[in-house]
Amino acid sequence: MKMYFLSTGFGHVAKGLFVQGAGMKSVQFPILSVLIERANDLVLFDTGIGTRIEEEMRPPIYWGNLFFHRCVMRTRFDPQHDALVHQLSRLSFQPSDVKNVIISHLHWDHAGGMRDFPHAHYFVGRKEWDFASRLTNRALFKNAFIKEQFCGAGLDIELIEADPRTPFKNFPASYDLFGDGSMVLVDLPGHSPGLMGMYLTMPSGRKFFFSADTFYFPEGLEQRMPKSKLMQSLVSEGPESEASINRVYDLMKSDPQLEIVGSHDYRLPGRYELAANFYE
Repeated sequence: MKMYFLSTGFGHVAKGLFVQGAGMKSVQFPILSVLIERANDLVLFDTGIGTRIEEEMRPPIYWGNLFFHRCVMRTRFDPQHDALVHQLSRLSFQPSDVKNVIISHLHWDHAGGMRDFPHAHYFVGRKEWDFASRLTNRALFKNAFIKEQFCGAGLDIELIEADPRTPFKNFPASYDLFGDGSMVLVDLPGHSPGLMGMYLTMPSGRKFFFSADTFYFPEGLEQRMPKSKLMQSLVSEGPESEASINRVYDLMKSDPQLEIVGSHDYRLPGRYELAANFYE
């Protein structure tokens, strides 16, 4: 098994927007997806920003997302270079090699590439799907969704739920993706109602936990510093977010060998290198 970090572009924000009280220094951060190469297939954790982002944000209903993309996150993204479908070819893979995709949550910078992998099987949390798919009009961009990325696209989507009969670590319920303990999903509600994180155990014994947007920057976890009030408002973050951060913090303290990676950790590249580098 090999694991790759890929970034569909980079954003730039004042650090204090993503970490309460952290000041106005501008910080560059990635928009991460994780590619896992198994014996017979490829698995993605999130699809990042996709090739259709400009047309998807064109309707007036999504101008709020467009403003966030260009003026808040100040994202640098080239659809013909940075989208995952184009990055895979540079790793000598084809989009059709991706058989399974886990979507941590349906925000546009995580689910944006779903339609770029039309033959994949998708795992989406039922709670997340039920919430996002029922929204209309202004409520969509207030919650950072672009409905056309995931609804009505003819995708093979399996709705999943963490099972309380299988607690995992300090989580009361889990979903074992392949039934072998290698990839286990757990609930982390707050940033989005149905956000799920993934615990990856590699054959080498190396362990990763991908927490998506439970926190943005490492201070959000290590110092348990919340996002700014403005940021929480911009993405309609719920009150459960504090409990989810605390749960990940407790997980981190219980296992110093566990490597926890958020989707917008500004230490990448650096802490880890991006593909074509890989980890085993």
